[in-house]
Amino acid sequence: MRTLVKIAKGLNLGVLTLQRAILILLGGILTAGMFTEVIARYVFKSPFFAIEDFIGYTAVWLYLIGAAYGTYERTQVKAEIITMIFKNQRTLTITKAVVAGISFFVACVMSQWSYEYVRWSISVGETTPVYSVPFVYFQSALLVGAILMAVYFLMELIDHTRQVYRYHSPQNEEAHWKQ
Repeated sequence: MRTLVKIAKGLNLGVLTLQRAILILLGGILTAGMFTEVIARYVFKSPFFAIEDFIGYTAVWLYLIGAAYGTYERTQVKAEIITMIFKNQRTLTITKAVVAGISFFVACVMSQWSYEYVRWSISVGETTPVYSVPFVYFQSALLVGAILMAVYFLMELIDHTRQVYRYHSPQNEEAHWKQ
């Protein structure tokens, strides 16, 4: 079991490193692409043909990999009103576990939908109008992002579930009553 955990942690570290590298690379590509387009359009009065499309497609990858990374870091946008509603730490942790479970379910559904979409896109063979690049290269960002988010929401669910049981363990009960 320890070997599996060690392999999973190593794989997770590798995926996170790859995500960071992709985010930096895509951020650079988008910045360079937009800068080039602005210079070409407003200085040379001659825009690059279809560069806006590739900037948009690259942005989709950036957004979805960024969303997955934000899910891992647990820095995604949240409405944290539950902390104002529940003052009891155990109830708050249970609520967070339920929210993580719902998020995991939604990410799984999104993964299934995006898988069907990518499969359909492959069967249809859609390509970009100008350079004939298969759309599946850009649409697969949905699938990759959804799968990563599902994995990270599952990790969050496991973490919160462990916290619920740790908080309610006999040792914690004894420590609570001795205070």
